[in-house]
Amino acid sequence: MSTTLQTLSEPRVERLRSNLAPQTLVEVEKPLSPLEKFERLGRMIDERRKREGLTEEDEPTEEEIVAICKEARAERYAEEQKQKNAACH
Repeated sequence: MSTTLQTLSEPRVERLRSNLAPQTLVEVEKPLSPLEKFERLGRMIDERRKREGLTEEDEPTEEEIVAICKEARAERYAEEQKQKNAACH
């Protein structure tokens, strides 16, 4: 079994080993499941709302969100058409 540490000279190997953290001190964070990520995101949003003093009444309604999206799409479409017309002339 030949490892990188074994191919180095003995004093250097010992120095490298002594500089390494013991395995018992190294914490490996297990990956979060999608549910855990979702819950964590929810907590972060709740904390931000509390910090900024936001309530449910401050949130836009579904109709307002749809209107904003339609307006943004219309603006983007108009800009694309403007660029296409400029390219054709």
